Amino acid sequence: MRSHKDTPQSSTQNTVELLSFDIREQLPGWSFTLDVPQITENILRNNPILFYLESENSCLKLPLNNPAMGYKVNVYKNVGKVYVTFKSIKDGVSNFYVPTWHLKKLKVLIIKSEDSRVNGNWETGSNTSMIHKNLKKSGININDYEDVLGYVSNIASIDFKGHFIAKMPTKKSLGSLSSKSKEHTLCHSA
Repeated sequence: MRSHKDTPQSSTQNTVELLSFDIREQLPGWSFTLDVPQITENILRNNPILFYLESENSCLKLPLNNPAMGYKVNVYKNVGKVYVTFKSIKDGVSNFYVPTWHLKKLKVLIIKSEDSRVNGNWETGSNTSMIHKNLKKSGININDYEDVLGYVSNIASIDFKGHFIAKMPTKKSLGSLSSKSKEHTLCHSA
């Protein structure tokens, strides 16, 4: 077992990095934070990143509104971090505590493809919403994880970085401030 921070970075230009995080240990809760060192400053500026929450029988594209359960989900990304929040659909501000049984994983797709069928033409000033337009133009439902993964796998190689268990952050006591704990453990990798 090792931390996903130790996973070597891929240098292939036409790839889609796939990461899977088991989030069950962080639920029930209204938010969670994950360390994702693969999201660099360069990636944030130049590459689309897609997020999907896996439930019992589907993968839900983020951000999303889930009226059946009464919540909406937002995802925020920063260098090395992903933040996911759940809010009540009624007012959009009250925290919504997601039950443990409802969600299982967060899947992250980092698109590192220069193919305009996926990534758009960045030199003409495209932005990350370009991937949505290109997938829709190709008849791909961006809300369907399997559909998106199948489409991009025909254009770029899928670089599966592993399945990680997202541990609940430990509260540090004064005596343990100097010790570093690993928040994610690699379960398996391709």
